[in-house]
Amino acid sequence: MTAHPHMTISTTRNGSVAVLSVNGEVDMTSAPLLEQEALALLDTDISGLIVDLSGVDFLASMGIALLVELSKRAADNTGFAVVAHGSATARPLELLGLGEVLAIHPKLDDALVGLGTSPEGVSE
Repeated sequence: MTAHPHMTISTTRNGSVAVLSVNGEVDMTSAPLLEQEALALLDTDISGLIVDLSGVDFLASMGIALLVELSKRAADNTGFAVVAHGSATARPLELLGLGEVLAIHPKLDDALVGLGTSPEGVSE
């Protein structure tokens, strides 16, 4: 687990799909840490990356821009999805029309299925 004063990140794997579970606030001070973790995973042999924002209670514009950038970085050879629901995460993404750019799912199981992986078998 990686920690920042306002955010924690944990990484799990479901087969060849990596899941970054984020808790707390994604703002201009914490987004670089999320970027570092995500880019490190994209440099491995994963077939998909899911950024799970279920535990996020504040998503700043820098965090939203980072999701778009990660989607672009992953597009060539890695599946990418975001788990977001509620007013802190899904609502801003929806208002910005990013549902057409990002694969946004309300639950982790939905994101796993969207990337062609079974929801069972998530490991540390």
